[in-house]
Amino acid sequence: MFTSFARRLTGWYVAAAIALVMIVLGAFSVAALSLYVHLLQANVDAVARDAQAFSARAAARHQDFVSAASEFEQRAHAPGVRIVATGPLGHGGPPPRESAAFATPLMMRPGEQSPPPPLLRGQPPPPSIVIDGGVVHGDPRQVSFSGNRFGFALGTAFGTHLIRSEFVGGDLRLLPDPNAIGAVATWLLGGLIIVAAAAGLLAWFSGRYITTQVLRPLVEVTHALQRFAARDFHPQPIAVAGKSEFDAIALAYNAASAQVAAAFAERRQAETQMRQFVADAGHELRTPLTIVLGYIDLLRRKADGGDERSRRIFSSIALEGVRMRTLIDNLVLLARMEGDDVRPAEPFALRPLLDDICDSRRLLMPNLKIELALGVDATVIGNRDEIHEAVANIIDNAVKYAPGAPIRIAVRRVDGGVEIGISDRGPGIHPDDRTSIFDRFFRGTTRGDIEGSGLGLAIAKRALERAGGSLSLAPDTGDGTTFILRLRADQTHVPAEPATLV
Repeated sequence: MFTSFARRLTGWYVAAAIALVMIVLGAFSVAALSLYVHLLQANVDAVARDAQAFSARAAARHQDFVSAASEFEQRAHAPGVRIVATGPLGHGGPPPRESAAFATPLMMRPGEQSPPPPLLRGQPPPPSIVIDGGVVHGDPRQVSFSGNRFGFALGTAFGTHLIRSEFVGGDLRLLPDPNAIGAVATWLLGGLIIVAAAAGLLAWFSGRYITTQVLRPLVEVTHALQRFAARDFHPQPIAVAGKSEFDAIALAYNAASAQVAAAFAERRQAETQMRQFVADAGHELRTPLTIVLGYIDLLRRKADGGDERSRRIFSSIALEGVRMRTLIDNLVLLARMEGDDVRPAEPFALRPLLDDICDSRRLLMPNLKIELALGVDATVIGNRDEIHEAVANIIDNAVKYAPGAPIRIAVRRVDGGVEIGISDRGPGIHPDDRTSIFDRFFRGTTRGDIEGSGLGLAIAKRALERAGGSLSLAPDTGDGTTFILRLRADQTHVPAEPATLV
């Protein structure tokens, strides 16, 4: 949730920070390198002016080329400036030797001298090259332009040039050292990479912190809405720091949550008052209704010897009175179950309870077919009277809505308890009614002329929930209706007697 967005936003921070650092430091590095190269070129120009004055003095002293070049290099040494003095062989150098071929190093350490290259017969002697106080032999152009190619290319790009002037019978070549330019460029590039990497890490951590703080109200509001979707309506206000515009969402959620909590509190209060009213009204109506039914029964007995019309009237009144008393009893029972009246939950054997319910129905309806399939004997936990009421209501529903169809009660072991499946072979429940089947006073669209109050399944569901179990409707298979009752069980074991009783 918002994780991918936070990562993308942090990535944008990092990319922007690295790009900005690279641009700024790149421009600074280019400017610094350009300034350094121009300073080297200025040093070259200054050394060239000094070389002309020194050459005139050396010529006046009749100083030989090699000693004059070595002395000048020592006096005019400047960091980053390459000095290459070139003179003919014989000006202070060793005599040549004959040979068929030669290979001469072009770079010397200070104080070193190399023997002259071997000469082919008739070949003119090569020039002497004085560099860093040492004498080498070879092509002066190779010595001048040898070294770091990258540094040479950068120096050329920034406008460096070679200065060549006469020097004590030879010539002097001066130019910025490409090795020094390459070293400075490498140092600047390494610093640029290190600083960009550090900026990227800093941008990553700061970006994560910023995005976390900015998106925190959205994340918390989303979690809160998910709790709402899971029917958890307890108010849990979100703390707001006031640092982000997203905090307005959290403030709006807090206001809405407070309104919802207030509405649910009013609803709970109204339901409590309604349950109390129903319970009180039921208790108050039971006594006069019992008296009325008693007088009606007395009048009906006296009317048995009279005309047929009187008997039908009194029978109808008595039947409606019984229905009213049943409705009142169910309302009082449901109000008690939904209230704070908690009955003690104790372990009891499940099989005797099912046997009692089945036997009582068989006595009232001898043609009723009830199959009891006990896959397991169990000692369940709950209030026996409430669970008896729940199972009896579901069986009575099957008898009413699937008349003549066999009823099957199957018990099996599940994790944490037992499962009771009560199924019939009746017409089933309409798909539009399945979501509301457990609502109070709901009777479905296919009830026809069947009498009832619509409270039986609501009472059964509430009774099982009070026992820590559940009541659900099995998926529609097109062959009747099946209700699934789950109950907590203390002990379960395979029965010793036959598993199926009819």
